[in-house]
Amino acid sequence: MIVAANVALVLAAALPWYAPPSISVAAKAVTFTNAGATLRGTAYVPDVHHPVPAVVVYQGASEPLAATPLYRHLREALPQLGIAVLLFDRRGSGASTGKNDVPYEVLADDGIAGANALRAMPQIDRDRVGYWGISQGGWLATFAAVRDKRAAFAVAVSAPLTSPESQMEFADANHLYALGYTKADIDDMLTARKAWTGYLRGTNSREQAVAAIGKIEHKPWYRYMYMPTVAQLKGPGESQWRNQMDDDPLTAVTNIRIPMLFLLGSSDPWIPVARTAASLRAVCATHPNITYDVIQDANHLMMRPPSTERMDDATAEAVSKESPSSPAYFMLLGSWLTRTLHISG
Repeated sequence: MIVAANVALVLAAALPWYAPPSISVAAKAVTFTNAGATLRGTAYVPDVHHPVPAVVVYQGASEPLAATPLYRHLREALPQLGIAVLLFDRRGSGASTGKNDVPYEVLADDGIAGANALRAMPQIDRDRVGYWGISQGGWLATFAAVRDKRAAFAVAVSAPLTSPESQMEFADANHLYALGYTKADIDDMLTARKAWTGYLRGTNSREQAVAAIGKIEHKPWYRYMYMPTVAQLKGPGESQWRNQMDDDPLTAVTNIRIPMLFLLGSSDPWIPVARTAASLRAVCATHPNITYDVIQDANHLMMRPPSTERMDDATAEAVSKESPSSPAYFMLLGSWLTRTLHISG
């Protein structure tokens, strides 16, 4: 990827109308380790004559690769504002090693290890390193804001302040509604989800979970529901979802002492935006370091509808080619970062 970018620059510079950019950007390979994984990525560093602040990027669950178009705006725009960006392949994907079925705390610590690698670079202002994350990555940025005592700031995009299981109930119900299925289908799905997670929590039996899942696993919509079949059903000690489904990002937010921005889309059926905004209003009343915006007509990936209406905007297929397109998102992110990091033109 770096070689291809350098070739493109050379070809562009050969054109008779070429003019050099005000700020050139150096792409530097970065390797770091955490919890048995070797993480590999690239730091995009503006070529200026003083140390610059930096952002470590946390990926969403369906978009683990640094090269995903979803993150292109960060590596292309933020260095022009004087902010370096670290993009890395999530553990167990791309050039990074390690197990990917780990608790959120381990994933958060992966990014913190990346931040420490940046702090060792002479081009980086070690006191102004923070985090950006989207969807599940927004949760990770939230946890990192608490776990990294040297963190300077954090940004969470499309990250609900509800438990992961509550978020999935909301998303799956909306998905069935968007596909045109009946309330009875939605009720059957929610009953099965509660029986499954109840089995993982130990509040109901495996037999009850099997019966509820068996009732609906052959429905045409079941493959969209992020639930196991009876044959795939794991016990509480085997399921990684058991270790994640009750995590509480709202508690983490109340412990944040650094500046943090939450950005939400008004047309996002994947997360309970209204509920999250209400929680943030309450938190902001006592935590002036935290701010949030609900962006009109933005969906889960900060694109514009109509893709949200089909609820295909956050699928692995969509994020392999889609990227944010909401002008308000770009402006709010850039203006908040430049104010928070005291960057002048």
